Amino acid sequence: MKLLFLLFVCLLTGCSSKDPSDKKKVSGVSDIPCQVIENVIEGDGAPALVIYLHSRSGSGTDNKKQMTQESVINIENYIKDNNISAYFLVPQCPVDYEWDSRGSTSGYYGKAKELLDNFLAEKDVDRNRIYICGTSMGAMGTWRMLREYPDFFAAAIVGSGQPQFDLPWLYVYLPLYITAGTEERSYEALKDFAEEIAISGGDARFEKLEGMTHGMACDNACNEKRLKWLFSQKKNIE
Repeated sequence: MKLLFLLFVCLLTGCSSKDPSDKKKVSGVSDIPCQVIENVIEGDGAPALVIYLHSRSGSGTDNKKQMTQESVINIENYIKDNNISAYFLVPQCPVDYEWDSRGSTSGYYGKAKELLDNFLAEKDVDRNRIYICGTSMGAMGTWRMLREYPDFFAAAIVGSGQPQFDLPWLYVYLPLYITAGTEERSYEALKDFAEEIAISGGDARFEKLEGMTHGMACDNACNEKRLKWLFSQKKNIE
């Protein structure tokens, strides 16, 4: 098994790797930097697909900062160490946007969905195993993606970020793993929201991260236990 690490930088001409002589493209996506990690194992059927929406500290246009986040490292290592046949997409949000719109700041979640749609048009992916993870600002974007595209994802990990003005019944259709540190301002609100989703009939589990502040909780959201849960989830679409 060989881990192939491919870098897709979405420019006006498409997405190209670090090596200009080895160009790859995701058609139609012209302005969102994204790195794509491929760990495709022949004979295992169509690979799974997971996308991670980074927190504020990963914003930019260099297509590098988002890769330094602990959750990105954890997801990549989990896929590699457990021989999971999967694509892992890590797009980068510009500094003047957020993944979800807030106040006067525009949302960039639509670009992330456009990236996914074009990737699926070019790659053979198991449509029953498409996952999304996000922390902090990325968690807010994850909530928005789940609300806007309710039939797309099989499961989600949402760490340390609240949905905006949403009702719990909007999220009863897929399994959710929600985390928050006990030292975060959002702890009680996220705990209550997860309970409300469960009461509404959803499959939402909440895990408190004892003693963790916001940064610590974001770093620990996508740990081995929760990633094992994530990749065990599957939709039943023929």
